[in-house]
Amino acid sequence: MNSSDPTPSRTSDHAQEIARIREFAQERPDLIFTMVERQIGVLHTRAQILLTLSGIVISTTGFSGRIIAGTNLWAQIAIIAGVGLVLLAAVVVVWGVLGLHWLTQQPGANLNEWLHTALSYRDRKTLAYRNGMALMILGLTLYVIAIAIMLALPTVGGLPAR
Repeated sequence: MNSSDPTPSRTSDHAQEIARIREFAQERPDLIFTMVERQIGVLHTRAQILLTLSGIVISTTGFSGRIIAGTNLWAQIAIIAGVGLVLLAAVVVVWGVLGLHWLTQQPGANLNEWLHTALSYRDRKTLAYRNGMALMILGLTLYVIAIAIMLALPTVGGLPAR
């Protein structure tokens, strides 16, 4: 394992992180709990931002998706795939990040075991957030490609019939 590797093995990383947390919190369980709780709170806040962006994309598609898709087959494929990935990102975030299991319910016979379990819980949520973010970026990229196709071909398609 390279020391500059941002994703070291979880077991050794947790041991180092547990020692660091205990040192920073001066062995105070209340401060340790608050530190982990805040980290999970950050994940929930960021997940909500992704969900808001998903809602905007889906709503915008309801208004302009037909015009964009009317451009050509490639625009149709790009917008449908893009919106599908944005929706999948929302599902991953809701299911993987926003699900609740209280920190006080995390098992552990002592502070180190509890902290290891809590950090593993946080890491699973972090992975779900990162996966959701990657899906969102890919979906938005396809969505923008569909818009670019529409803008590059302004005479094709036109307004939908009423």
